[in-house]
Amino acid sequence: MPLGYIAACVAAGLIMALALFGTGSDPEFVSYFIASVAIMTFWAGSVAFVPMAIVIVLAEAFAWRSMIFYLLVGGAIGLAGDQIAAQYGLLEFTDQRLAILLAAGFVGGFAYWLIAGRLSGVTPPPRPPAVPAP
Repeated sequence: MPLGYIAACVAAGLIMALALFGTGSDPEFVSYFIASVAIMTFWAGSVAFVPMAIVIVLAEAFAWRSMIFYLLVGGAIGLAGDQIAAQYGLLEFTDQRLAILLAAGFVGGFAYWLIAGRLSGVTPPPRPPAVPAP
């Protein structure tokens, strides 16, 4: 689960950085792009931590494994991120803030489902008892 959450945050940060700054081949641009991916990843992780922790606990308890569920949760977290950004005046330099954050939420939700959500609530089979050596 932690690996899935980290992958979801990195995927969301990458989508936000790509949407906000695009790509370029200038070496100076590459360093700015990498820094923006790191900043966006930490921002996505901080916005999504509490809601995603609640969703992870519920999904594990009730064995919710649907990809649509995680896409909707990711979109809802992206929408919450848009509201937080609007409240504090973040990302005001783009007209597409809602679309960017929704896309990042959907991609983050899909990344989490791909790594951890598909197996929510699945417990490993019990080990057979060890046979003592004669």
